[in-house]
Amino acid sequence: MQQSRINRRARTATMVAFATNGALPATLLARYAEVKDTLGVDAGVFGLLVAGFMIGAAGAFHMPGAFLRRWGSQRVTSLGTVWVALALLLAAVGVATGDPWLFIAGLVLAGYGDAVVDVAQNSQGLCVQEAYGRSLLSSMHAGWSIGAAAGGLVGTFAASAGVPLSIHLGAWGVLCGIAMAWAARSFLPDRDAGTEDENASGSLERRALWLLIPLALVALAGVAVEDVGNNWSAVFLAAERGMPTSMAGIGLSVLLVAQFVGRILGDRFIDRVGNKPAVVTSLIFIAGGLIMVAWSPWVALTLTGFALAGVGCAITVPLAFAGADALPGLKAHAGVTWVNWIMRVATIALTPAIGGITTLASLPIAITAASLIAFVALATQVRSASRTPKPEGRPTLAP
Repeated sequence: MQQSRINRRARTATMVAFATNGALPATLLARYAEVKDTLGVDAGVFGLLVAGFMIGAAGAFHMPGAFLRRWGSQRVTSLGTVWVALALLLAAVGVATGDPWLFIAGLVLAGYGDAVVDVAQNSQGLCVQEAYGRSLLSSMHAGWSIGAAAGGLVGTFAASAGVPLSIHLGAWGVLCGIAMAWAARSFLPDRDAGTEDENASGSLERRALWLLIPLALVALAGVAVEDVGNNWSAVFLAAERGMPTSMAGIGLSVLLVAQFVGRILGDRFIDRVGNKPAVVTSLIFIAGGLIMVAWSPWVALTLTGFALAGVGCAITVPLAFAGADALPGLKAHAGVTWVNWIMRVATIALTPAIGGITTLASLPIAITAASLIAFVALATQVRSASRTPKPEGRPTLAP
């Protein structure tokens, strides 16, 4: 009974970690239009500035795993959250002083901290999932969605009330930091970092890297859906389906609602069918949904495609992290760290690639190209299923 109570508290604490991780950057995103006007830059320059967050995240490289092995997920998530909050405050100071270099420096540092916290919270989530003996990570990612929505609402309210950005981000950062510090006290102990394979070295062996790439493709397929929804859904519905610009945002809303529902129900689905069938089903939904979005002539079917893709992408990242964490021969937390890094590096090029294909051809063709990530990931999973021995117990996602 005592252990059950400890596990429940750890599960709640990890949900808080995901929520604060979503809430911090989202509250700034809600004020990006104001930030652009205050800095007085055009759309092209602003796009380069905000790319600093992803550049900083990619720059974390292998460090999240190293930090976790040295200090553990409790300290890393607590201090990492404070790091992100302070970095975003630095970005706000850059806006207040009209200094774009200070703004981008804050975003780079925030992105670096976000990557570290992301690996730490997922590693703790996998510990909780193991303690429960059933899938839980998908619903924890739903906690991130809730936090991001809350952060966006707070940012929108602060902007409408005329609250200075630095005061807004400072107060929100303090609140998220306190919440994370409180929650981290209930984290479960991390896996013993000394139990990794004795042959594992500080750098990934070539074979291990090749095993991680298919898992990173699964995660990237889900991220591609989010990129299409966040950056291109409104443009697509207005330009290709003739929707008024005032209503074109419905595509993103449909996708996000479907993703949230998929994350809430995803753990039960994974436990019922197993990790491998779950990821194959998700990739089919992503590929089919994006193809439907790109080529359906009717708005209703286009929105249905966004919903299918949203449901499909809900569990791809949790499943990829779980598969990476289970790989033998790697140091503790290394699998999650490297999949996270590969995914973030690839994401930097995703939006420019879609924009470039749109310029050269069309947006439907660009969205079709994005769906190819899911098709390639699906091919690697089907291929691995034919050569991977069937494990005992609940099926796992094979590399």
